[in-house]
Amino acid sequence: MWINSATLKGMTEPISLPPGAAYAIIAFLLSLLPAGLFIWLWYLRRNDRPVPTRTVGYAFLAGMGLVAPAFWLERTASDMWYEYWPATAHYFAGAVLPLQNIRDVLWPAFATFIIVATVEEGLRYLLLRWWYRRSRVVDQVFDGLVIGIAAGIGFATLENTLYFLNLFSEGSVDTLVFVFFLRFMISTMAHISFGGIMGALMARAVFQIYRQRRRQLYAMAFFVSWFAHGLYNLLLGLNLTVYAVLVLLPPLLVLLNWAGRRDFFAMARKNGRVLVRQKAPVTEQARVMKKFFKQFDSPWNKEAPWLRERRVRYTLIRDLED
Repeated sequence: MWINSATLKGMTEPISLPPGAAYAIIAFLLSLLPAGLFIWLWYLRRNDRPVPTRTVGYAFLAGMGLVAPAFWLERTASDMWYEYWPATAHYFAGAVLPLQNIRDVLWPAFATFIIVATVEEGLRYLLLRWWYRRSRVVDQVFDGLVIGIAAGIGFATLENTLYFLNLFSEGSVDTLVFVFFLRFMISTMAHISFGGIMGALMARAVFQIYRQRRRQLYAMAFFVSWFAHGLYNLLLGLNLTVYAVLVLLPPLLVLLNWAGRRDFFAMARKNGRVLVRQKAPVTEQARVMKKFFKQFDSPWNKEAPWLRERRVRYTLIRDLED
């Protein structure tokens, strides 16, 4: 086979990628570092992995898939705000510092709570509720916690990639170091907290056999994550990063506690049936009766319960006579 010099020269030349593609690959690899770390901490280090690896991978990809509709909805809301209220449109990106009046806080709060937190947590809520109600893999509460965390990590990974890619395109390499550690330590942990708490509460709601309690858990799954997300974004917009980090501490501590709760492994279902006996919610009648009998409690009743019965009987007879 004859190879001319031009062909040989073309084979020896290094393959070069367009700058945009190279920046995208670097940004994605930087975003994978915190994702890989937290997946290793929360999932790969466990000896008992109740959730299959494939399911965790699907949750990670599903979380990444939520970024596009979330950004589109937020951009549409921003454009509508600029069209109908142009005088306050600059508040959408954050507060105007220094803060001079209450509007400098209320308008950014409206943007973070009503738009950003509602869009991102609402999409995650719809995804997890549809998934948990139809999945046969999610058969215990801990599964919901792990899948919620994986979906949060997936969302944070692609979101961080877009932030890093934007910095590369603007040539802000010096700012990249600060933003990397900021997104690494804060943003990823935030989505882990919001997704994990929502996933665990959503799984508890799916396994709940009492309708009233199920509705409460569904509402808590959305509003707890929504409030934490909105408050976190608002504090970042007000340039109060330290307080934003403090907001994330309670959800992270709750997740650490839930990760070790054995009842989250016991609350399970098989073939659509719950496998653990659950405690019925306290009715209003039971609360009234408990409040009524509480007035007859005394330190003596613990050692002599018949005194309580006698006192109750005497009070009832006296009230009837009166």
